[in-house]
Amino acid sequence: MLMPRRFPGWPQPKEEFELAADYDGVGWLRKKLRETGGYIYFSAGEAEPELYSRLEDDFMWAKEENNASISVVAGPIIKIPDVVGLKNRQEGRDYLSPVVRLAKEGKIELYAADKRLSHTFMIFPDIEAANIEEPHAPDERPEASKRICNQWIEYAPYENLFFLATLWKYPVTKDFTDHFLFLTDGEIRELRKWAAKKRKDDINIDLETCREFWDEYLSGQV
Repeated sequence: MLMPRRFPGWPQPKEEFELAADYDGVGWLRKKLRETGGYIYFSAGEAEPELYSRLEDDFMWAKEENNASISVVAGPIIKIPDVVGLKNRQEGRDYLSPVVRLAKEGKIELYAADKRLSHTFMIFPDIEAANIEEPHAPDERPEASKRICNQWIEYAPYENLFFLATLWKYPVTKDFTDHFLFLTDGEIRELRKWAAKKRKDDINIDLETCREFWDEYLSGQV
C-alpha cells in the first residue's frame, strides 16, 4: 500500500483548481523550473509548441543551474507550427519542435509514447508539487487543471502512469521521425475527422494509426 511521504510539522496538503493554462502566462511552471532541481516528469501530449517554446530557456536553466533531471514523454503526435515547404514530408519537421530541440541539446530526456496519454501533467516529486490537466483530445486545450502541493498520494497515480509509459524505453536522441509524427494544427484536425470516420480512438491514438492517417493524407484519400 502506498503511504504519503509526510512527517509531523510538514506543510499542509493543498489542492487548487485552475482554469486551463494560458500560454501567455506560464508563471507557475516557469517558477518551478527555475527553483527546482532533482527529478521532474512531464506527460506532454503533443508538446504544444506555443507553450514549450516559451519555456526553452527555463528548461535550460533547470538543467544547467539546478542540475535537474527532466524526463518528458510525448507523442505519438508532436505538434509543430505551420511552415512553408514542409507540406508533404516529415523530414525536417523535427527541428520545429521545442521539445525535440531540447532533447537534441541534452537538456531533457524525451521518450516516445506507444500510445497517447489522455492526461498531460507536470510533476516535481522533490518538492511534492504537480499540475494535472483534465483529459483532452489532441487538438483541444484542457478546460481546467489541478495543482497539488504537499500531497504525494494525490499525484502518485500519474507518476505511475509516467513510469509505465517509459518502462524499458530509452530516450529518443536521433531519428525522431521514426518515433513521432509531426503535424500542424490543421493536420491534427484532419486526423481527428479521419479517426472518427474510421471509428478509431483519437484520444489514446498510437503511432501505427497516425502513420496510416499520414499515408492516406498524402495520397489524397483524407
